Amino acid sequence: MKKLLCVLGMAAMVAVAHAASRPADIAFRTTMIDPGYGETVAVADLNKDGKLDIVAGESWYEGPRWVKHPLRQIDYSSGYIDNFSDQVMDVDGDGWPDVIQCSYFAHNIVWLKNPGKAGGAWKVTEIDNSGPTEFAFLVDLNNDGKAEELLPEFDRENVPAAWFELKDHKWVKHTVSHQSYGHGIGAGDLNGDGRTDILTPRGWLEASADINSSAEWTFHANDWGAKPILPAGMRQDASVVPVNNGRISMSQLHLIDVNGDGRKDIVAGMAHDYGFAWYEQNADGTWTQHIIDASWSQAHEVVPVDLNGDGQIDFVAGKRYFAHNGNDPGERDPVGIYWYEWRKLPGMQANARNGGVEWIRHIVDYGGRMGAGVQTVVVDIDGDGDLDIISAGKSGLFLAENLTKSAK
Repeated sequence: MKKLLCVLGMAAMVAVAHAASRPADIAFRTTMIDPGYGETVAVADLNKDGKLDIVAGESWYEGPRWVKHPLRQIDYSSGYIDNFSDQVMDVDGDGWPDVIQCSYFAHNIVWLKNPGKAGGAWKVTEIDNSGPTEFAFLVDLNNDGKAEELLPEFDRENVPAAWFELKDHKWVKHTVSHQSYGHGIGAGDLNGDGRTDILTPRGWLEASADINSSAEWTFHANDWGAKPILPAGMRQDASVVPVNNGRISMSQLHLIDVNGDGRKDIVAGMAHDYGFAWYEQNADGTWTQHIIDASWSQAHEVVPVDLNGDGQIDFVAGKRYFAHNGNDPGERDPVGIYWYEWRKLPGMQANARNGGVEWIRHIVDYGGRMGAGVQTVVVDIDGDGDLDIISAGKSGLFLAENLTKSAK
């Protein structure tokens, strides 16, 4: 299924902008690679032929024609393919990219050995079996400048928070807290000490000066000013109780100075409710929530990337289709995927409500089947010099090809 989507002036803006000054949209061509059921995706040159391939749960797809090959069989449980993260790195140092996968219902994290030129089955080896993993990503936690440490979000409070480091081709588990802190996780240097801290919806874990110490990291409680977000057009009311047993469930938490005041803010989506927002760090240490978009729900994945090449980070985000099998707010709303850019407002337009920032939403695809599952990847997959978007969900595996360079 292919369709050309070029939205010119139709895309809704979240913060009001003058039409004459609206930034240009980007044209995308959307292709369904596989209608199959799954919510994870990664991109790498698995067969070392010089072309990028796609990893998605049980299979990998050989580029550029997306020929499907098996990875492993994964159990189907409670309406889900039990795989909630795909990451790619050379685990055993043989020069071939391996795959790391995380399960929720089986409570394990595994890595799959690339069989290399010989072909054959991908050998599965367990890394951990502590508890249900909602998602995970690779980040620099040992401060060596390389994003090669695995940081999972364990979706149970009684599971100790931990990260995993690869040393001499063996995984070393670093437990940083006796518990986990809710749905959502991120990493970044929040306090400016040069070390990578761990962010959660309920606060942050301050990285130890000795990364190999067995002592727990100091936890600083903080809700970042997060409040339930009602659908667009409804009055925001502090008395509204969030879904998910009164807890706010976030996506990844991304640390970035949005308004240019020198203090790091947070950008995150509501993973199982309406809303995508940024959280302003104020001079007095408090935090203020600013809604970016409340017109769609289940922003389970938010990707920071400079999509339009203007030197500033944008954000790609999309609706996760049937995240909780019909039980989340807005699950039956139209599926879509978007990218957002922002710019500072002039002094006369800046106020406490907007935080001095205007956000502009651009539509990649809306009303079809392409949304975002647990993972979305933004990369130049066809090698034409612009960034494409690959996402997977219960509605299928999709490629949104950026036509900026190919149209020239």
